[in-house]
Amino acid sequence: MVTLLIRLNIKNFAVLKNIELEFNNGLTVISGESGAGKSMIIEAIRYLYGKRASVEDIRFETEGAVIEGVFDFPESREVRKLLAENDIPQEELYIVRREIMQNRKSIIKINSRMITLGALRNIMNEVISIHSQSSQNEALEYGMHIVYLDRFIGIHEEEKYKLYKESYKKFKALEEKIQDLEYKDRNRMQQLELYRHQYDELSSMGLVHGEEEQLEEEISYFNNYEKIHDTLSIMRTQLDSEYSPQVMLYEIHKSIETMSKFDETYTAFTETILESYHLLNELDSKVSGDLSNVDYDEGTYNEKQLRLASINNLKRKYNKTTEELIDLRESLNEDIMQLENIAQSFEKLESEKSAALDEMEKLASFLQNYRVERKHFLENRIKKELHDLDMPDADFEIEVKEGTFNQRGYSDVKFLFSPNKGEPLKSMNSIASGGEISRVMLALRTIFTEFDRHSLLILDEIDTGVSGAVATKMSEKMKLLSKARQVLVISHLPQAAAVADNHLYVSKKTMGARTVSTAEYLDESAHVYEIARMMSGSDVTDAALENAKTLIEGQK
Repeated sequence: MVTLLIRLNIKNFAVLKNIELEFNNGLTVISGESGAGKSMIIEAIRYLYGKRASVEDIRFETEGAVIEGVFDFPESREVRKLLAENDIPQEELYIVRREIMQNRKSIIKINSRMITLGALRNIMNEVISIHSQSSQNEALEYGMHIVYLDRFIGIHEEEKYKLYKESYKKFKALEEKIQDLEYKDRNRMQQLELYRHQYDELSSMGLVHGEEEQLEEEISYFNNYEKIHDTLSIMRTQLDSEYSPQVMLYEIHKSIETMSKFDETYTAFTETILESYHLLNELDSKVSGDLSNVDYDEGTYNEKQLRLASINNLKRKYNKTTEELIDLRESLNEDIMQLENIAQSFEKLESEKSAALDEMEKLASFLQNYRVERKHFLENRIKKELHDLDMPDADFEIEVKEGTFNQRGYSDVKFLFSPNKGEPLKSMNSIASGGEISRVMLALRTIFTEFDRHSLLILDEIDTGVSGAVATKMSEKMKLLSKARQVLVISHLPQAAAVADNHLYVSKKTMGARTVSTAEYLDESAHVYEIARMMSGSDVTDAALENAKTLIEGQK
């Protein structure tokens, strides 16, 4: 099941004062004149996606903005896992709400459950996929090319990829340890003096686990000595009197034995009375023993108070608990031994680092070969998509060289592109034509939307700089993408509007002294008129209307 954005409510968000929109399946094209507020609708969805809040987006002279989207989330394992991690119950629909206030922090909720911005991003990353001109620039940077390649060839699923990441992490950790040891070596004598002083101070205290709690109990005993002594004395008097409860129970027991000869029902009480008699005798012995042992030794009392005060002073000095002080003592001992034997420590760490490097190189070599052997799958797929977008002579190649180690290995991956026959392959970031960039990016998006096919797809003006037959091809790609998922597109192309299942028109007007944007779905005649405007500009003639009708008919 795919994601559906069912409803979007926006209040006091820039030029959007109060907009409520219902969304349907298929392809929804959003059009309107420049500056009408089209991009702010997508910007509002970005807030639901996890964009960091800015008070600059709050409508002037209002306390705050509210953006609320009603979604049908995809039934994927990852979404269920993320919802469970954030204690969000599974429901049929999910209401995602952002409140951006002037004077307090942004509030984020999913189904009335408050969550963090990071949690929102993690969840909505599985729900929405947004592609815009800014993401085009990101993808043109060759640092992203290895990300695309790895995702397409599924390198993340390889066990050796996971092993490499672990070995790289281990290697970097060893590097940090060596750097730390080098720093300590430069300041070794000062460090040793400090560590020894701290270790001696902690060792002289002889701290043991649970000592603090035991001292507090013993001091509490001394503080309550009189009460304890008086209570034991009263109990001793009660248990040792002529008519003590034991004597009474003994007499009652004898009477019950006599009555049992005449009435067997009394027999049931015999055992209980006898147990109570013995229990009281045990209590009498304990009270007698405790009373003879109870003692108040002022010297011992003062000694324990002084010991506890010393522990508390040490806790305040190091800002640690007693247990943490014990751990620190052991850690300091290890640091002292390491500094006293720094040459051996360097040798040991360098040996471990060399072994880690060997392992990392082997795994990185496997990843390098894996990429080289499989890169042609993505190359061929991109060339096919470019040919479909009216670039029959375009060439595309993925260059995979050896570079420096990073979290993905040592592969240096670069996309090379040639739009026309006879032209040399060049780096993607040297593409000058806006139309060429748009087509390359749509080709990439067409391929990689297959990897997040459950997500709502938003295309924000990625068709810049194209027209004519290319515009028609791009519109056909957008329509094809919408066959299996919900797609929202901001577009200036009449061809895109012509293939839309739903056409949303955004306009602005002046109300009082303020500008307000409105949005409405176009009926058939308004749909034709807007496509004619997109084709010919503000002067919509009868001929433009006929051309619009012809364009719509040609897309059916």
